[in-house]
Amino acid sequence: MALISIISFVGIMLAVTALIVVMSIMNGFRETLLSRILGVSGHVYVDTRGQLPEDVDAFIARARATKGVTHVAPMIDGQALASLEGGASGVYVRGIREDDLKSLTIVSQQMAPRSSLDGFDDPEDPKILIGSRLAAQLGAFEGDSVTLLSPNGSSTPFGVVPRRKTFTVAGLFTVGAAEFDAALVFMPLDQAQLFFGKGVGVDRLELRIDNPTEPLPVKLALRAGLPPDVIITDWKDLHQSLVTALIVERNMMRIVLMILVAITAMNIITGLVMLVKNKGRDIAILRTMGATRGAILRIFFLSGASIGVLGTVAGLVLGTLMCLNIGAIQAGIEFVTRTQIFNPEVYSLSRLPAKLDIGEISIVTVWALLMSFLATLPPAWRASRLDPVEALRYE
Repeated sequence: MALISIISFVGIMLAVTALIVVMSIMNGFRETLLSRILGVSGHVYVDTRGQLPEDVDAFIARARATKGVTHVAPMIDGQALASLEGGASGVYVRGIREDDLKSLTIVSQQMAPRSSLDGFDDPEDPKILIGSRLAAQLGAFEGDSVTLLSPNGSSTPFGVVPRRKTFTVAGLFTVGAAEFDAALVFMPLDQAQLFFGKGVGVDRLELRIDNPTEPLPVKLALRAGLPPDVIITDWKDLHQSLVTALIVERNMMRIVLMILVAITAMNIITGLVMLVKNKGRDIAILRTMGATRGAILRIFFLSGASIGVLGTVAGLVLGTLMCLNIGAIQAGIEFVTRTQIFNPEVYSLSRLPAKLDIGEISIVTVWALLMSFLATLPPAWRASRLDPVEALRYE
Protein backbone atom coordinates (compact mmCIF):
# COMPACT_ATOMS: atom_id res chain seq x y z
CA MET A 1 0.00 0.00 0.00
CA ALA A 2 2.87 2.39 0.84
CA LEU A 3 4.45 1.79 -2.58
CA ILE A 4 1.17 2.50 -4.37
CA SER A 5 0.73 5.71 -2.36
CA ILE A 6 4.23 6.83 -3.30
CA ILE A 7 3.56 6.05 -6.95
CA SER A 8 0.29 8.01 -6.81
CA PHE A 9 2.02 10.95 -5.14
CA VAL A 10 4.86 11.03 -7.66
CA GLY A 11 2.45 10.63 -10.58
CA ILE A 12 0.28 13.57 -9.51
CA MET A 13 3.35 15.69 -8.76
CA LEU A 14 4.88 15.07 -12.21
CA ALA A 15 1.57 15.57 -14.01
CA VAL A 16 0.96 18.90 -12.28
CA THR A 17 4.56 19.94 -12.93
CA ALA A 18 4.24 19.08 -16.62
CA LEU A 19 0.95 20.99 -16.90
CA ILE A 20 2.39 24.11 -15.24
CA VAL A 21 5.64 24.08 -17.23
CA VAL A 22 4.02 23.44 -20.62
CA MET A 23 1.28 26.03 -20.13
CA SER A 24 3.80 28.59 -18.85
CA ILE A 25 6.00 28.02 -21.89
CA MET A 26 2.99 28.34 -24.18
CA ASN A 27 1.99 31.60 -22.46
CA GLY A 28 5.56 32.87 -22.62
CA PHE A 29 5.90 31.89 -26.27
CA ARG A 30 2.66 33.65 -27.18
CA GLU A 31 3.43 36.82 -25.21
CA THR A 32 7.03 37.05 -26.40
CA LEU A 33 6.16 36.46 -30.03
CA LEU A 34 3.29 38.95 -30.01
CA SER A 35 5.36 41.52 -28.12
CA ARG A 36 8.02 41.26 -30.84
CA ILE A 37 5.42 41.67 -33.58
CA LEU A 38 3.63 44.56 -31.84
CA GLY A 39 6.94 46.14 -30.88
CA VAL A 40 8.19 46.35 -34.46
CA SER A 41 4.90 46.83 -36.29
CA GLY A 42 1.93 49.05 -35.55
CA HIS A 43 -1.38 48.09 -33.98
CA VAL A 44 -3.81 49.67 -36.43
CA TYR A 45 -3.13 50.45 -40.11
CA VAL A 46 -4.70 53.02 -42.43
CA ASP A 47 -4.05 52.30 -46.13
CA THR A 48 -3.07 55.57 -47.86
CA ARG A 49 -1.97 54.24 -51.24
CA GLY A 50 -3.32 56.45 -54.02
CA GLN A 51 -4.25 59.25 -51.60
CA LEU A 52 -3.17 62.85 -52.16
CA PRO A 53 -0.50 64.25 -49.79
CA GLU A 54 -2.91 66.79 -48.31
CA ASP A 55 -5.43 64.03 -47.65
CA VAL A 56 -2.74 61.95 -45.92
CA ASP A 57 -1.89 64.93 -43.70
CA ALA A 58 -5.57 65.25 -42.82
CA PHE A 59 -5.72 61.51 -41.99
CA ILE A 60 -2.69 61.90 -39.71
CA ALA A 61 -4.28 64.82 -37.87
CA ARG A 62 -7.55 62.95 -37.43
CA ALA A 63 -5.78 59.79 -36.27
CA ARG A 64 -3.77 61.71 -33.67
CA ALA A 65 -6.99 63.24 -32.34
CA THR A 66 -8.63 59.81 -31.97
CA LYS A 67 -9.02 58.60 -28.39
CA GLY A 68 -6.66 55.76 -27.51
CA VAL A 69 -4.10 56.55 -30.24
CA THR A 70 -0.62 57.23 -28.84
CA HIS A 71 1.48 57.52 -32.00
CA VAL A 72 0.97 57.86 -35.76
CA ALA A 73 3.73 57.19 -38.29
CA PRO A 74 3.64 57.18 -42.12
CA MET A 75 5.35 54.13 -43.63
CA ILE A 76 6.50 52.72 -46.95
CA ASP A 77 7.11 49.00 -47.44
CA GLY A 78 8.90 47.17 -50.20
CA GLN A 79 11.12 44.24 -51.06
CA ALA A 80 14.69 44.44 -52.27
CA LEU A 81 17.91 42.48 -52.66
CA ALA A 82 20.74 43.48 -50.32
CA SER A 83 24.31 42.70 -51.38
CA LEU A 84 27.80 43.24 -49.99
CA GLU A 85 31.04 41.87 -51.45
CA GLY A 86 29.41 38.93 -53.16
CA GLY A 87 26.95 38.11 -50.39
CA ALA A 88 23.27 38.72 -51.08
CA SER A 89 19.97 38.27 -49.30
CA GLY A 90 16.35 39.20 -49.92
CA VAL A 91 15.16 41.89 -47.50
CA TYR A 92 11.97 43.64 -46.44
CA VAL A 93 12.52 47.40 -46.52
CA ARG A 94 10.50 49.72 -44.32
CA GLY A 95 10.68 53.47 -44.93
CA ILE A 96 10.29 55.42 -41.70
CA ARG A 97 11.15 58.83 -40.27
CA GLU A 98 13.99 59.14 -37.76
CA ASP A 99 11.75 60.27 -34.88
CA ASP A 100 9.30 57.45 -35.53
CA LEU A 101 12.13 54.91 -35.59
CA LYS A 102 13.47 56.19 -32.30
CA SER A 103 10.02 55.73 -30.80
CA LEU A 104 10.26 51.98 -31.59
CA THR A 105 12.02 51.20 -28.32
CA ILE A 106 12.29 47.48 -29.11
CA VAL A 107 14.58 48.54 -31.99
CA SER A 108 16.24 51.75 -30.82
CA GLN A 109 17.09 50.38 -27.36
CA GLN A 110 18.43 47.03 -28.58
CA MET A 111 21.04 48.20 -31.04
CA ALA A 112 24.70 47.19 -31.22
CA PRO A 113 27.10 49.36 -29.16
CA ARG A 114 28.53 51.21 -32.18
CA SER A 115 25.13 51.83 -33.74
CA SER A 116 23.49 55.25 -33.81
CA LEU A 117 20.35 56.80 -35.28
CA ASP A 118 21.70 60.34 -35.22
CA GLY A 119 21.53 61.80 -38.72
CA PHE A 120 19.43 58.89 -39.95
CA ASP A 121 17.38 61.28 -42.13
CA ASP A 122 20.44 63.06 -43.58
CA PRO A 123 19.79 63.22 -47.37
CA GLU A 124 23.49 63.78 -48.09
CA ASP A 125 24.49 60.45 -46.53
CA PRO A 126 21.73 57.83 -47.02
CA LYS A 127 21.69 55.39 -44.11
CA ILE A 128 19.89 52.17 -43.25
CA LEU A 129 19.43 50.10 -40.11
CA ILE A 130 19.61 46.31 -40.54
CA GLY A 131 18.94 43.28 -38.37
CA SER A 132 21.82 41.50 -36.67
CA ARG A 133 21.15 38.15 -38.38
CA LEU A 134 21.00 39.85 -41.78
CA ALA A 135 24.28 41.59 -41.00
CA ALA A 136 25.85 38.23 -40.14
CA GLN A 137 24.66 36.78 -43.46
CA LEU A 138 26.11 39.67 -45.44
CA GLY A 139 29.19 40.16 -43.27
CA ALA A 140 28.18 43.79 -42.70
CA PHE A 141 29.18 46.06 -39.82
CA GLU A 142 28.43 49.63 -38.80
CA GLY A 143 29.79 52.03 -41.41
CA ASP A 144 29.86 49.51 -44.26
CA SER A 145 28.16 50.25 -47.58
CA VAL A 146 25.33 47.91 -48.57
CA THR A 147 23.78 47.97 -52.03
CA LEU A 148 20.01 47.56 -52.36
CA LEU A 149 18.39 46.48 -55.62
CA SER A 150 14.67 47.11 -56.07
CA PRO A 151 12.62 45.10 -58.62
CA ASN A 152 10.33 48.13 -59.03
CA GLY A 153 12.57 50.02 -61.43
CA SER A 154 12.27 52.82 -63.92
CA SER A 155 10.72 52.31 -67.36
CA THR A 156 13.12 52.84 -70.28
CA PRO A 157 12.98 52.11 -74.03
CA PHE A 158 14.81 48.88 -73.20
CA GLY A 159 12.32 47.81 -70.52
CA VAL A 160 12.18 48.18 -66.78
CA VAL A 161 15.56 48.87 -65.18
CA PRO A 162 15.75 47.91 -61.48
CA ARG A 163 16.71 50.70 -59.11
CA ARG A 164 20.07 50.28 -57.45
CA LYS A 165 21.45 52.38 -54.63
CA THR A 166 24.19 52.12 -51.99
CA PHE A 167 23.47 52.96 -48.35
CA THR A 168 25.68 53.28 -45.28
CA VAL A 169 24.85 50.92 -42.41
CA ALA A 170 24.01 53.20 -39.48
CA GLY A 171 23.60 50.31 -37.06
CA LEU A 172 22.46 46.81 -36.25
CA PHE A 173 19.43 45.89 -34.15
CA THR A 174 18.24 42.70 -32.47
CA VAL A 175 14.60 42.26 -31.47
CA GLY A 176 14.83 38.52 -30.75
CA ALA A 177 12.56 37.37 -33.59
CA ALA A 178 14.37 35.69 -36.48
CA GLU A 179 11.89 36.91 -39.11
CA PHE A 180 12.79 40.54 -38.27
CA ASP A 181 16.48 40.16 -37.41
CA ALA A 182 17.20 38.25 -40.62
CA ALA A 183 15.22 40.27 -43.17
CA LEU A 184 14.11 43.71 -41.96
CA VAL A 185 15.82 46.91 -43.13
CA PHE A 186 14.82 50.38 -41.92
CA MET A 187 15.35 53.21 -44.42
CA PRO A 188 14.62 56.96 -44.13
CA LEU A 189 11.14 57.72 -45.42
CA ASP A 190 12.24 60.20 -48.08
CA GLN A 191 14.88 57.74 -49.35
CA ALA A 192 12.26 54.98 -49.53
CA GLN A 193 10.00 57.26 -51.56
CA LEU A 194 12.81 57.77 -54.08
CA PHE A 195 14.00 54.17 -54.03
CA PHE A 196 10.56 52.67 -54.64
CA GLY A 197 9.31 55.48 -56.88
CA LYS A 198 6.52 56.59 -54.56
CA GLY A 199 6.95 60.31 -55.19
CA VAL A 200 5.68 62.08 -52.07
CA GLY A 201 3.15 59.38 -51.19
CA VAL A 202 3.21 56.76 -48.43
CA ASP A 203 1.77 53.26 -48.28
CA ARG A 204 0.07 53.40 -44.90
CA LEU A 205 -0.20 55.01 -41.52
CA GLU A 206 0.80 52.87 -38.57
CA LEU A 207 -1.02 53.69 -35.35
CA ARG A 208 0.00 52.63 -31.87
CA ILE A 209 -2.77 52.48 -29.31
CA ASP A 210 -3.15 52.19 -25.54
CA ASN A 211 -4.68 48.71 -25.63
CA PRO A 212 -3.29 46.67 -28.56
CA THR A 213 -5.36 43.60 -27.59
CA GLU A 214 -8.60 45.53 -28.29
CA PRO A 215 -8.09 47.54 -31.51
CA LEU A 216 -11.78 47.51 -32.53
CA PRO A 217 -12.85 50.72 -30.68
CA VAL A 218 -10.06 52.69 -32.36
CA LYS A 219 -10.95 51.23 -35.77
CA LEU A 220 -14.59 52.22 -35.30
CA ALA A 221 -13.62 55.75 -34.26
CA LEU A 222 -11.36 56.09 -37.29
CA ARG A 223 -14.01 54.69 -39.62
CA ALA A 224 -16.46 57.35 -38.47
CA GLY A 225 -14.04 60.12 -39.48
CA LEU A 226 -12.33 58.78 -42.61
CA PRO A 227 -13.68 58.36 -46.16
CA PRO A 228 -15.42 55.02 -46.83
CA ASP A 229 -12.88 54.00 -49.48
CA VAL A 230 -9.99 54.07 -46.99
CA ILE A 231 -9.10 50.58 -45.75
CA ILE A 232 -8.49 50.23 -42.00
CA THR A 233 -6.99 47.03 -40.61
CA ASP A 234 -5.24 45.94 -37.43
CA TRP A 235 -2.47 43.53 -36.41
CA LYS A 236 -4.97 40.73 -35.76
CA ASP A 237 -6.13 40.90 -39.37
CA LEU A 238 -2.57 40.64 -40.66
CA HIS A 239 -1.55 37.85 -38.27
CA GLN A 240 -4.90 36.05 -37.99
CA SER A 241 -3.47 32.62 -38.76
CA LEU A 242 -0.74 33.00 -36.14
CA VAL A 243 -3.11 34.24 -33.44
CA THR A 244 -5.60 31.45 -34.16
CA ALA A 245 -2.88 28.79 -34.20
CA LEU A 246 -1.51 29.93 -30.84
CA ILE A 247 -4.97 29.89 -29.24
CA VAL A 248 -5.90 26.47 -30.64
CA GLU A 249 -2.54 24.96 -29.71
CA ARG A 250 -2.71 26.30 -26.17
CA ASN A 251 -6.27 25.07 -25.62
CA MET A 252 -5.55 21.61 -27.03
CA MET A 253 -2.37 21.30 -24.98
CA ARG A 254 -4.30 22.26 -21.86
CA ILE A 255 -6.97 19.64 -22.54
CA VAL A 256 -4.43 16.87 -23.19
CA LEU A 257 -2.46 17.61 -20.04
CA MET A 258 -5.59 17.92 -17.91
CA ILE A 259 -6.60 14.47 -19.12
CA LEU A 260 -3.13 13.28 -18.08
CA VAL A 261 -3.69 14.69 -14.59
CA ALA A 262 -7.06 12.94 -14.40
CA ILE A 263 -5.53 9.60 -15.44
CA THR A 264 -2.73 10.00 -12.91
CA ALA A 265 -5.24 10.70 -10.14
CA MET A 266 -6.88 7.37 -10.88
CA ASN A 267 -3.92 5.69 -9.16
CA ILE A 268 -5.44 6.83 -5.88
CA ILE A 269 -8.39 4.52 -6.52
CA THR A 270 -6.08 1.49 -6.75
CA GLY A 271 -4.36 2.33 -3.49
CA LEU A 272 -7.58 2.97 -1.58
CA VAL A 273 -9.31 -0.14 -2.90
CA MET A 274 -6.43 -2.26 -1.61
CA LEU A 275 -6.49 -0.33 1.67
CA VAL A 276 -10.21 -0.98 2.13
CA LYS A 277 -9.70 -4.66 1.36
CA ASN A 278 -6.83 -4.99 3.87
CA LYS A 279 -8.60 -2.97 6.55
CA GLY A 280 -11.98 -4.67 6.28
CA ARG A 281 -11.70 -6.20 9.79
CA ASP A 282 -10.71 -2.85 11.31
CA ILE A 283 -13.61 -1.13 9.57
CA ALA A 284 -16.02 -3.72 10.94
CA ILE A 285 -14.69 -3.27 14.50
CA LEU A 286 -15.05 0.49 14.26
CA ARG A 287 -18.61 0.09 12.98
CA THR A 288 -19.54 -2.27 15.84
CA MET A 289 -18.06 0.23 18.31
CA GLY A 290 -20.42 2.91 17.06
CA ALA A 291 -18.55 4.61 14.19
CA THR A 292 -21.00 5.97 11.64
CA ARG A 293 -20.79 5.44 7.93
CA GLY A 294 -19.99 9.13 7.51
CA ALA A 295 -17.03 8.80 9.88
CA ILE A 296 -15.64 5.84 7.91
CA LEU A 297 -16.12 7.71 4.64
CA ARG A 298 -14.26 10.75 6.00
CA ILE A 299 -11.36 8.60 7.23
CA PHE A 300 -10.72 7.05 3.83
CA PHE A 301 -11.53 10.25 1.96
CA LEU A 302 -8.90 12.14 3.94
CA SER A 303 -6.44 9.30 3.42
CA GLY A 304 -6.76 9.49 -0.37
CA ALA A 305 -7.21 13.25 -0.57
CA SER A 306 -4.01 13.84 1.39
CA ILE A 307 -2.07 12.09 -1.39
CA GLY A 308 -3.68 14.35 -3.99
CA VAL A 309 -3.11 17.52 -1.95
CA LEU A 310 0.53 16.73 -1.21
CA GLY A 311 1.17 15.71 -4.83
CA THR A 312 -0.46 18.89 -6.12
CA VAL A 313 1.51 21.14 -3.76
CA ALA A 314 4.77 19.40 -4.65
CA GLY A 315 3.95 19.69 -8.35
CA LEU A 316 3.18 23.41 -7.98
CA VAL A 317 6.50 24.04 -6.24
CA LEU A 318 8.50 21.96 -8.72
CA GLY A 319 6.75 23.44 -11.75
CA THR A 320 7.23 27.00 -10.49
CA LEU A 321 10.92 26.42 -9.83
CA MET A 322 11.39 24.95 -13.31
CA CYS A 323 9.65 27.92 -14.94
CA LEU A 324 11.72 30.43 -12.97
CA ASN A 325 14.93 28.67 -14.00
CA ILE A 326 13.93 27.63 -17.52
CA GLY A 327 16.92 29.40 -19.06
CA ALA A 328 19.42 27.56 -16.90
CA ILE A 329 17.64 24.25 -17.54
CA GLN A 330 17.75 24.86 -21.31
CA ALA A 331 21.44 25.75 -21.17
CA GLY A 332 22.19 22.66 -19.09
CA ILE A 333 20.36 20.31 -21.45
CA GLU A 334 22.06 21.85 -24.49
CA PHE A 335 25.46 21.55 -22.78
CA VAL A 336 24.92 17.88 -21.91
CA THR A 337 23.39 16.84 -25.25
CA ARG A 338 25.57 19.17 -27.36
CA THR A 339 22.51 20.07 -29.40
CA GLN A 340 20.38 23.18 -29.83
CA ILE A 341 16.97 22.13 -28.54
CA PHE A 342 15.30 25.46 -29.34
CA ASN A 343 16.36 26.56 -32.80
CA PRO A 344 15.50 30.26 -33.40
CA GLU A 345 15.25 29.57 -37.15
CA VAL A 346 12.25 27.36 -36.44
CA TYR A 347 10.58 29.10 -33.50
CA SER A 348 11.41 32.73 -34.44
CA LEU A 349 12.72 33.34 -30.91
CA SER A 350 16.23 33.37 -29.53
CA ARG A 351 15.42 31.70 -26.18
CA LEU A 352 12.85 29.48 -24.53
CA PRO A 353 10.25 31.73 -22.86
CA ALA A 354 8.15 30.90 -19.81
CA LYS A 355 5.57 33.07 -18.10
CA LEU A 356 3.81 32.04 -14.91
CA ASP A 357 0.16 33.03 -14.94
CA ILE A 358 -1.78 33.09 -11.68
CA GLY A 359 -4.98 32.20 -13.49
CA GLU A 360 -3.39 29.15 -15.16
CA ILE A 361 -1.85 28.01 -11.87
CA SER A 362 -5.23 28.35 -10.14
CA ILE A 363 -6.91 26.27 -12.84
CA VAL A 364 -4.22 23.59 -12.57
CA THR A 365 -4.50 23.49 -8.78
CA VAL A 366 -8.29 23.28 -8.74
CA TRP A 367 -8.33 20.62 -11.46
CA ALA A 368 -5.70 18.43 -9.77
CA LEU A 369 -7.46 18.65 -6.39
CA LEU A 370 -10.86 18.00 -7.97
CA MET A 371 -9.59 14.89 -9.78
CA SER A 372 -7.93 13.66 -6.58
CA PHE A 373 -11.10 14.12 -4.56
CA LEU A 374 -13.27 12.46 -7.21
CA ALA A 375 -10.87 9.51 -7.40
CA THR A 376 -11.02 9.17 -3.62
CA LEU A 377 -14.81 9.09 -3.32
CA PRO A 378 -15.65 5.62 -4.82
CA PRO A 379 -13.37 3.53 -2.54
CA ALA A 380 -14.22 5.71 0.47
CA TRP A 381 -17.92 5.22 -0.25
CA ARG A 382 -17.37 1.49 -0.55
CA ALA A 383 -15.61 1.43 2.82
CA SER A 384 -18.49 3.28 4.47
CA ARG A 385 -21.02 0.76 3.04
CA LEU A 386 -19.08 -2.28 4.29
CA ASP A 387 -21.28 -4.66 6.31
CA PRO A 388 -19.58 -5.50 9.68
CA VAL A 389 -21.20 -8.95 9.78
CA GLU A 390 -19.85 -9.90 6.36
CA ALA A 391 -16.42 -8.48 7.18
CA LEU A 392 -16.14 -10.51 10.46
CA ARG A 393 -17.78 -13.71 9.24
CA TYR A 394 -14.52 -15.49 8.41
CA GLU A 395 -12.34 -13.82 11.06
